[in-house]
Amino acid sequence: MSDAHIEEFSWHAHPAGERIGAAVGAAVVLIAVTGAIYLAFQSIAWSCLAVIVLVAALNRFFFPSRFSIDPDGITARYLLRTQRYQWKDLRRFVVDKRGGYLSTRSRRSWLDAYRGLHVLFGEHRTSVIQRIRAQLPQGGDS
Repeated sequence: MSDAHIEEFSWHAHPAGERIGAAVGAAVVLIAVTGAIYLAFQSIAWSCLAVIVLVAALNRFFFPSRFSIDPDGITARYLLRTQRYQWKDLRRFVVDKRGGYLSTRSRRSWLDAYRGLHVLFGEHRTSVIQRIRAQLPQGGDS
């Protein structure tokens, strides 16, 4: 781990708020699915259940996520769950167009879906990337 001292840094990301076109598209799909379920089953209850299930499945898109970095690790707070990883346990950081992925594994694996943290940068892309890279062992990027 780097000897660089970092202060606590927090930010939030809200994909639906940052990508209005995608949010409108998702809302149209939700309305269409709800309408189709209502037509198929003639049940408002089933339609409401469908909306609840779809919004819950897409909660990281529809609702803000909060992240914080401190000298010991990184925490992600989503609507339905909180994840925390210590820097000493993280081995790899992969950056893409919309965010990054921190993994406890040094090489890519099918286990990545279960052993890491997807970080959304929001409006703080450069700052978040720099702070995370400063805490990872050399070669933590891939």
